[in-house]
Amino acid sequence: MQWRVRHVTSHRYAEASAATYSEARLTPLTTGDQVVIRSRVEIDPSAWSQEYRDYWGTTVTAFEVTEEHEVLTVSATSVVDTGPVDTGAVDAIGWEDLADADLRDRHCEYLAPSEVTDPDAGLSARLTDLREASGSPADYVHAVGEIVRTELQRLGAPTHVSSTAREVWEARAGVVHDLVHVVLGALRQAGIPARFVSGYVHGDDDPPIGETFTSEPYAWVQWWDGDWTGYDVLEDGAIGPRHVALGIGREFADVPPLRGIYATRGAVDSTVEVELTRLA
Repeated sequence: MQWRVRHVTSHRYAEASAATYSEARLTPLTTGDQVVIRSRVEIDPSAWSQEYRDYWGTTVTAFEVTEEHEVLTVSATSVVDTGPVDTGAVDAIGWEDLADADLRDRHCEYLAPSEVTDPDAGLSARLTDLREASGSPADYVHAVGEIVRTELQRLGAPTHVSSTAREVWEARAGVVHDLVHVVLGALRQAGIPARFVSGYVHGDDDPPIGETFTSEPYAWVQWWDGDWTGYDVLEDGAIGPRHVALGIGREFADVPPLRGIYATRGAVDSTVEVELTRLA
């Protein structure tokens, strides 16, 4: 499928900001399953900007607005080709493979515990039993996903603020990237390398060409199964042509769509609009 993705973030300041220094991670990834045809990030007011690729491989647009402004708008428009994910090139791995010292060293950053992803103590005990009952890492991944879908409530559109996995489990609710954090912690506890993917997803398997769909930022998991394997926690399914990936990291803090500082004493009202249009 081919998609046009439009993502617009606006910050409206109660008191004018003298300057803004920010980073936008709004350029989709080019991978074996996804190719960016073109992409453009626009900032209003006009800004100095430069692009670079961060440590995790995500394209970053760094920018500075040094004139006084009451509204900051960052608009990203991309055309992306997505295809079916090839899952047959690598054999699935077992628990004994995940115990390999070289593998654990190679993926240590996606195995390390963190304040954001570490599971609640009660959940951790359940996960230990679940790990023993799972015949393969794949079985465990889907079982964890089932727990998250059935026992946690998904809240509304994501914000820039992230709760810890323990807080989410205690509240039994969270936005999509919070639920992904719970799964990441569960997989890492079992010794499965796992990473956070930010992006978008269309709600229909075969949407009509030319129709614009209002969406929102989305997230899913990639876990190591001999290769990086995408897993949509909310749908208990593989990643496919209707998913568009923006960035990859250990957790949401590595891939926020927009992050920065601004010089104002007043409050900030932020809005995010996402549109997906299938082109082919």
